[in-house]
Amino acid sequence: MNKKFLYAAMSVAMLSVSVSCDNSKGAKGPAAYENNSVEKASHVIEYTNLLIDMANKQNSYITRVAENTDRIEKGLKNPSDRFAFIGIITPSYFDMSRSMNKVKPEEPVDELSSDDKKFFKEKVPAYTASFKKLQEQYKKLSDYLKAENYKDDKSALGFALVDSIRSTTQQLMTDKAVLMKKVNEIADASEAIVLKESPLKDYILAMKADLKSVRDFVELAESSEGDYNAIKQKAEAAYAALEKAQAEHSQLNLDNAKKERKDGYYKSFYDRVNDFLITAKKIMRDSAEKGKIDEYQVESLGSSYDNLISSYNSFNS
Repeated sequence: MNKKFLYAAMSVAMLSVSVSCDNSKGAKGPAAYENNSVEKASHVIEYTNLLIDMANKQNSYITRVAENTDRIEKGLKNPSDRFAFIGIITPSYFDMSRSMNKVKPEEPVDELSSDDKKFFKEKVPAYTASFKKLQEQYKKLSDYLKAENYKDDKSALGFALVDSIRSTTQQLMTDKAVLMKKVNEIADASEAIVLKESPLKDYILAMKADLKSVRDFVELAESSEGDYNAIKQKAEAAYAALEKAQAEHSQLNLDNAKKERKDGYYKSFYDRVNDFLITAKKIMRDSAEKGKIDEYQVESLGSSYDNLISSYNSFNS
């Protein structure tokens, strides 16, 4: 299976603000938000960030399921091998944060245009249904292996479940692409309003740019399919650019951040960028020597990226 990293594009997280309902009913698309107040734009961003956070929290689960499915399929072809299913750990998924949010993914905020509210009411349930279906299918496959039922049907049901999981994953990716495209359009339009007045604008733009660079680096590593030589030059160039950006952005004047009591969060973010660079450097050196990049190394890059997202969200909460 050709696996992909499922990281969502980032947008700006802002504090929730209670405001009155006032949709832009005439305009459509991003133009519907151009005349919003900062307070309304902030509330829209709070909702879009919730969707991004939801999708991002599911990344490791979906990726692990894809990896396990490949290994399980291989094992089902030769189940008599005593090592066929050794080391396959069932992934877990917990999302405690969603129940604590004032806004809910399935309840689009009133500050969205009527067209966009309708869009999210349709697309969010479709996406979450696909994810729930994936969880149920993988559990069936896991139970099938635990019961060793492949001994009774010559792996027939196992292969059928593998196909179903892959089909559901593809649908999930399709739903996510549509959802995130709309999320980013709306978030970008609202972000422009919020950042225009924000004393934290320079910090946010710096962190966003570096988050994108880190995400691109992780996706580059994944695209190698294990052949590091195929991406070596691009990886080295991307690393050098991120290293330069980290050096510059970590030294921004923090006076405005201190006034907003955000300087500690900003420093923490760039400490984690530095940690990512250290991890990436070790992996690049090791991969250059071997000519390949191992799956666990790519996963460690993804884990570092997740840590950066958490740090970014802390700054913006």
